[in-house]
Amino acid sequence: MLITQLAARGSGNRPRYHRDRAVRWVISIDTAGIASLLDRRSGDHRAGALISVPYLVRAGQKPPPMLLVDTVEYVFGVAKDDSDKAHTAAQTRNDDYLALVQQWAESSGDPIARQVSEFFSDEGHLKLLNHLDEATEAELSVSDLVGVMIDGVWAHQLPSAIAFWAQVARTRKSSGAEGLCLSCGTAGPLLKTIPDMVKGRLIPVGVDSHGRPKQGRDAALVSINTAAQGRMGAVQLVNTPVCEDCGATAMTALNDLLTDPDQRRRGEDTVFTWWLRVPADTSWMDLDTPNREAVEKLLHQPHIGRPRPAGNQHDSEADEQDEHDSANQFYALTLSANQSRVIVRDWIDVPVSRIKQRLADWFRDHQSTQPWEDGLHYVPLWAMVQASGRWDRQRKRYVAGSAAHGIEKDLLRCALHGGAPPPHLMAGLLHRIRNDHHVDLARVATLRLCVNRPPYRHSPDKETIMPGLDETATDPAYVWGRMFAVLETIQRTAIPDINTTIRDRYFTVAMTQPATTMRRLRSNANSHLKKLTGKDSTKPAGIALDRKLAQLIALLDRADGMPEHLDNLGQTQFIFGYDHQRAADLAAMRKTRSDKENAAAALTC
Repeated sequence: MLITQLAARGSGNRPRYHRDRAVRWVISIDTAGIASLLDRRSGDHRAGALISVPYLVRAGQKPPPMLLVDTVEYVFGVAKDDSDKAHTAAQTRNDDYLALVQQWAESSGDPIARQVSEFFSDEGHLKLLNHLDEATEAELSVSDLVGVMIDGVWAHQLPSAIAFWAQVARTRKSSGAEGLCLSCGTAGPLLKTIPDMVKGRLIPVGVDSHGRPKQGRDAALVSINTAAQGRMGAVQLVNTPVCEDCGATAMTALNDLLTDPDQRRRGEDTVFTWWLRVPADTSWMDLDTPNREAVEKLLHQPHIGRPRPAGNQHDSEADEQDEHDSANQFYALTLSANQSRVIVRDWIDVPVSRIKQRLADWFRDHQSTQPWEDGLHYVPLWAMVQASGRWDRQRKRYVAGSAAHGIEKDLLRCALHGGAPPPHLMAGLLHRIRNDHHVDLARVATLRLCVNRPPYRHSPDKETIMPGLDETATDPAYVWGRMFAVLETIQRTAIPDINTTIRDRYFTVAMTQPATTMRRLRSNANSHLKKLTGKDSTKPAGIALDRKLAQLIALLDRADGMPEHLDNLGQTQFIFGYDHQRAADLAAMRKTRSDKENAAAALTC
């Protein structure tokens, strides 16, 4: 159960029924009893720095006060406007605030609590308000939070204040009934409602027309406030009995997880967070900035269900890690918000070894070479999302907001559950490539992920698509992609300053009608090769390119030759062949250049 695992994680050092909030003003009382109102605003914190303060969700016509830290309306009794209704409400809320402070002082016996209570009883807060300068008074807003400090110590952080506030919260949130908690299985007092909400800023709710993130509302994890929503007409937590301990701890833990950038991933309108039953390093969960060294370690670490890599049969460190992973448990939540309610989009509860295996498969299934750098590369999830969008040829980047709808959630689920990408992904990506002729690492990796997962890969035993150049592959679409790359190189070598290449003119038709396109481009290539071999300076390059083209043609079946049309899988193979051949050719050029530079350096020595 979700609440059970959140409660088991615990709330860390944060006191129960507290939340980080921006406190703008502080009533500071020194040892002599002299008080002053200080503004905590700074350049980085215009509403005041965040601090953990007493907090409960409050609603209704008479929302109760928080202990010590509350709004200007509650602390000073300042009305929201000049109406009689607003003045009456402000006075009532200020009276309730003062009564709560007095209850704390009387029940705790804390001398500091008595000092604070006496300050308010003597109307010290009103004296402060009446002696404010015009500038401070103009800055004071009824929604600003105000706290109290005694000799430089926050009054609400005193042990007596924390204990008293916990008791107040339990009283407010208790249903008055006793029963069996569905989370921990113990009998005792039950909650009426979940004691806290998920902060509005922690769950993304999309962007506005200018591309700026929208501001969400605080949202409840469990909210049943009408008879139509509850089973048998029961409202609140009647049908979901949860004790105070589990409810409070679970919500504190959830807010802490969603606040921690190392334990969450924010999307456009969802947030994904994770934790382990036994806390341990989870840097391997980073899908947006994959580090090659960390990914390689992950690829060789999980051996559950797979043979250990050659030469690693007696790795005691790996064995120990596998044992720990099998014994530990991984939990993850994907959340979105609908108005003031949390929507649980996904819940994962699996051994750590299994989630590591799924992530290893994710990286293994999409790893690819690229033309501009040697080795295999692992693509950030956000880059795959962008790659599904439209490429702007003028600005040399993907158009913001043009990514396929919902693709981020689909790819995240694919990575975490080990399933197939959405069926429309391959077709949509090929459509983009046919239109903009842009092929990069992110698009190639995404297409490779598609063909290495169902429905194109029916079983684990089926051979996967190579991440780089496969010189033995005889698939006509793959060979045609390689040929197109060589034909493009021939053209560029013959006409170095060309403005419009065969990629610009023929890439779309080459993807769909290879036979017709090959005949036309092969004929054009003959004249380019003749030009290259006719000059002493370019003759070696011309001979080498002619030989390479002939070797590729030899890989085609003599009887079947080149197909007239290619389906989606065939077009994908064409993209692979084209990209792999380009990457291999440029890697060979870099190696040749490096060898020459090393040889020249050796001669100078």
